[in-house]
Amino acid sequence: MQDAQKLMLSAKGHVSATAKALKILECFTPFQHELTLAQISRLLDMPKSTLLNQLRTLEELGYLMKVRDGSAYRLGYKIMELSYCAHTAIPMSQYAIPVMEDLQDATGEIIYLTSHINGRSFYMECVYPNSRSVPYSVSGKTLPMHCTGCGKAMLSQMNTQQVEAIIQQYGLASLTPNTITDHDLLMEDLAKCRARGYALDNEEETLGVKCIAMAIRTPRGEVAGALSISGSPISMVPEVLDPYAALLARACTSLTQYAHLFPAIQLQTP
Repeated sequence: MQDAQKLMLSAKGHVSATAKALKILECFTPFQHELTLAQISRLLDMPKSTLLNQLRTLEELGYLMKVRDGSAYRLGYKIMELSYCAHTAIPMSQYAIPVMEDLQDATGEIIYLTSHINGRSFYMECVYPNSRSVPYSVSGKTLPMHCTGCGKAMLSQMNTQQVEAIIQQYGLASLTPNTITDHDLLMEDLAKCRARGYALDNEEETLGVKCIAMAIRTPRGEVAGALSISGSPISMVPEVLDPYAALLARACTSLTQYAHLFPAIQLQTP
């Protein structure tokens, strides 16, 4: 399989050294901020001698930096610069943020805007209450689709083949005791989402967080993204679901005209 992949990359004109450098950067995750040469070598199955030159180059250019006693690396600030540039280049945000701010004013809750990339929920924007309780930006964060309100809202509007392909690729990992990890139960839940027009996250991704979410589709019916209203189990009581669903429906309808600007649509091949 590895040889076939190498041939495929070569046939497409990919540069091997560039691919290796990017794979190094992809080793770092929100749960693994620092990695040693030995750890990266094991993750990529790459000889330390070859890897060391790559690491030194990435460090010189600012994409990696040494930490502690110099035995470990972490992502460099150049990555943050590029992230800012990428974020400001997303045209959807300028249209979505005013809509999200109106939702936040009406509900007092956290509002998320997502799309989907490679079968995962991709978080684009977030509008917080004045008393912000989340200490970091979620822009660029990715999560499994089966355990988030936005993810399930998008899955519920996809065809069966698309949903099955995503499950086949990623499985149904358990993030909390409430995560739906059974295939048939998930399909039943998606059918309920489809019937009522919105999805619910019952502390399935994070304990202490519930949300209601609705998909945003293009005029042709393609699933572009989703909006969600997220809060605590104390505030997200059954009585607010219908009013919040009505607010989400109006917001999603207003964004339909810009749905072609979502990453999920822009990244589709002709």
